[in-house]
Amino acid sequence: MYEVTFSKKAIKVLKKFPKENQLRIKDGVDKLSIDPFKMDLEKIHTSDATHRLRIGAYRLFLQIDTSIKEIIVSTIKRRTTQTYR
Repeated sequence: MYEVTFSKKAIKVLKKFPKENQLRIKDGVDKLSIDPFKMDLEKIHTSDATHRLRIGAYRLFLQIDTSIKEIIVSTIKRRTTQTYR
């Protein structure tokens, strides 16, 4: 089981979303902690994230360290045309 932590930026962004979306993201993160590689993960190459998780219209940008079984949610963005820029 992986330990999931949120960056300060991710927490700040998450609090701005409607409650039902916060709960949906929380459920996705709970499933992610059990086995992250069975989820809809996509490997990306940015400076602050190594993977992207899609939960509905939201994208969670993650850093996964398999050696210590830790996942850091670096930021969360709503899917728009500007999300990946």
